[in-house]
Amino acid sequence: MKKLIIPLLIILLICGCTKETKKEEVVKKEKKEEPVVVEETYKDLNNTPIGIYKLNGNTLTKLTSIDKHLNVEEDIGVFQIYPSNEDVINLNTNYGESFYNEYIKYPNIKIGFNIKYETSNGVTSYNILSPDNTFDHWEHLMNYLYDDYANRYSSFYSHIESNQVNENTLYTSIKLQASYSCSEITNIKLTVFTYDTEDDFLNNEYRGNSKYTMNININ
Repeated sequence: MKKLIIPLLIILLICGCTKETKKEEVVKKEKKEEPVVVEETYKDLNNTPIGIYKLNGNTLTKLTSIDKHLNVEEDIGVFQIYPSNEDVINLNTNYGESFYNEYIKYPNIKIGFNIKYETSNGVTSYNILSPDNTFDHWEHLMNYLYDDYANRYSSFYSHIESNQVNENTLYTSIKLQASYSCSEITNIKLTVFTYDTEDDFLNNEYRGNSKYTMNININ
């Protein structure tokens, strides 16, 4: 009987070792077949010149900063956008027409804005890509977009409403207005940028090359 038991034990030990070895081989094989995660690389080829200006007659002057005291429901300012890096631009025709003539040199480019302001509670930052989100933080600021090209022959016109936007709409100007909690604001940064795809944003922050920022100092 003992002679039978000993061979059986040897067979069981061999089988056990074989199963364990096969199990280790499977684990190693599974590890080797894990997909390699390739980190996304972003490269922006959009170098459209863009700036924030103040229009006076037929002259555009680039703004780097302004000083402003905020009063509820009063305008902080109307700021013209222009596809240029020049500090001073003398226009040959009206602003809307001039904007269009420069803008068409950069096809498939869209214009957006970022508003960043500081209060005692911290920094708030948000993008404006259409009239839909001009009032995202209306307790502090109200914002309005204008299409000066569509209204180039009008002496008076209003801001763009969401239902008026179409494929030909141009965001040529933006107005900032103080709202009922404006006294909490200590600083405002207005940025204009151009973009072509959603890749130009990461976590809702613009990361492209084509942008310009001005500072609004609150006094």
